[in-house]
Parts: sequence; structure tokens; C-alpha cells
Amino acid sequence: MLSMPSTDSQILEAPTMKSLTRPIATAVGMVVCAALLSAAPVPKDTDEPVVDRKKYLPNREYQPRSGKVVGIAVSDVTAIMGRDGRSSQADALGFSSDAGSYNWMYVPMDDMPQITNLFVRVGEKGEEKVTYPKLGMATLKRIEPWGVKNAYTLVEVEVNDGKGAPADEAFVASKMTVVEGTKTRPLKVDDCVAKAKALYATYRKDSAKSLDDAMAKAMKDALGEAKATGPRETKEVLYLTWLTKEQRLVVAFQTTVTDGAYSFSPGGAFRKGLPGGNRPPPPPVGEGVRYGPEGGIEYGRRYEFDAKGVATGTKTLAVEGFKRVLPPPPGP
Repeated sequence: MLSMPSTDSQILEAPTMKSLTRPIATAVGMVVCAALLSAAPVPKDTDEPVVDRKKYLPNREYQPRSGKVVGIAVSDVTAIMGRDGRSSQADALGFSSDAGSYNWMYVPMDDMPQITNLFVRVGEKGEEKVTYPKLGMATLKRIEPWGVKNAYTLVEVEVNDGKGAPADEAFVASKMTVVEGTKTRPLKVDDCVAKAKALYATYRKDSAKSLDDAMAKAMKDALGEAKATGPRETKEVLYLTWLTKEQRLVVAFQTTVTDGAYSFSPGGAFRKGLPGGNRPPPPPVGEGVRYGPEGGIEYGRRYEFDAKGVATGTKTLAVEGFKRVLPPPPGP
């Protein structure tokens, strides 16, 4: 395993005729690659509306884990974790199954561990504690010896040496096995995510007019006759999960667009020795701490794929406008 600086002890409570066939093979390969990356259409009349917006994406909804569990090892979790007010190192992996929130995963490290003597609650009820002397955050590089090489992979994880885990934020992945690309689960999660991204891009392009109209209405509601200063920002969250009973992969997107009539401040309290009431001069527009009235829209779509990697349906998170007021930075 990769080595990292040690930290103090911690306690986790929730935490392949050659000259003739070569051109043909090349052409066939190009066709296969194009087909793989193109967005296979979702069957018609399979789209459903999302009824409960609050449950579209999980928020700190953890699940008890048995000794072995199948789910998705996910890279690029910064955005979705940040939505929940959670953070770790940028390349840390998350794990998801059955529509729950991502779990952080720790992995054993023999040399220069990140975390030492970590007390972990084990068992689905968390009635027992085990000490792990040398651990690190799970990253692609650290789990590569287990055959995991893609950003998104369907795996079977041995949880806490087979003892399982309660509904906590993290657990120790003591062993991991890739279970995609097999006879029972032929899908490749990376390929499905690529297809879903292409489908979502097409959806956004086809919906551009209605999205622009919704944004214009949201800005009117939020600002009245005031003019937006910008910057207009678009943020997108990607969430994956594996539905065990249905044997289906879910790839969900949520997009938020914001703009406002902002004022900008360097923030902080008044400072002595500065002109203009001891406050530093205002920063250029678009820089510093922004505050003032803000409006925007939120929308999304989720795509489901069966165990063969075939798109089976969608659910649409309808466009919804919102308005709010961002408070100014603290005064003296």
C-alpha cells in the first residue's frame, strides 16, 4: 500500500492474412468504441417524475452493513459529500448501495499508515469494538491490488474483516473483489456512467428553452427589477448506487444554477489603520465574499441500468425555482 504520514490515535463512532485484416479490425474497433460511448436511448414511456424531492438524493442516511456487501466504489465524491457537509482528502473513495449515503472506507496499510489505533464499532448493531492499528483512506491507488482500476466499479466488500458494521459514516474495507464484467453481472459501471452523462447532456440540450425560461422567472421572483451582477454559476452533483434486490445501477444527476444582485466584500471585521471607516476597499466585482438577493433553479435526472448494462428507465426531478438572501459577512 502507499505510505502516508502517520496521525495520532483516533476513535470512530460513526465515522487482439495480418496485412489484410488489420484495417478491418481497426475499423471494427472504432465502431465498437463509438457504440460504447454513445448514449443508448432509454426505452420510451419509461420516464417517471420524482415525487419527493427531499428523497431524490440521500443526506446522511447510513445503513448497517453485513460482513460482505455488494455496491459501488466511487471516485469524485467531493461534490456529493460537500452537499452533506462532509469532507476528506480529494482522492478518497465512497461506497454506496441501496440508495444510502456514501460511506467512507478505510483500508489496511502496513507501512506509514495515515491512521493508527482506530477503534471501530463492528457488527450490524455496533455492539463490539475492534482496534485497527494501521489504516488509510481508501483511494484508487490503494485498492488497485484488489483489481479495482476504474473510477466507478461494482465490488463486493468485506466489511470490518467480515464482522459487518452499524449504520455509521465509515467502515474498514478489509478485502475487495470486482464483481462487474462477470456472467451474472456483465455491466461495466464506468461505461454506464459515460452513457448516462451523454444522455443527461442531451436532456439538458433539448430542454434548454424551458430551463432558460425557468431561470428567468426565478431571477424575476428573486430580484424584482434589480439587475443581476453575476457570476452565474452551474453546479452539478453525481450520485451512484447499486440496488441489491433489483440488481440495478442508478446514476443520478442534480444541477443547480444560481445568479443574483450581489454585493462583494473582503469579509471579516473592521481593521484599524485603513481609510474609509477602517474597512478595506471593496474588491473587484465577482471577487470576495458575495451577499445579497439570489435566485436560481434546481433540476435533475436519474438513469437506471440492469445487470447487463442496458438502460431501463429514467426519473426526472422537475425544474424548481428558488430565492434566498445571502447574508453579509460579520461586522466588527
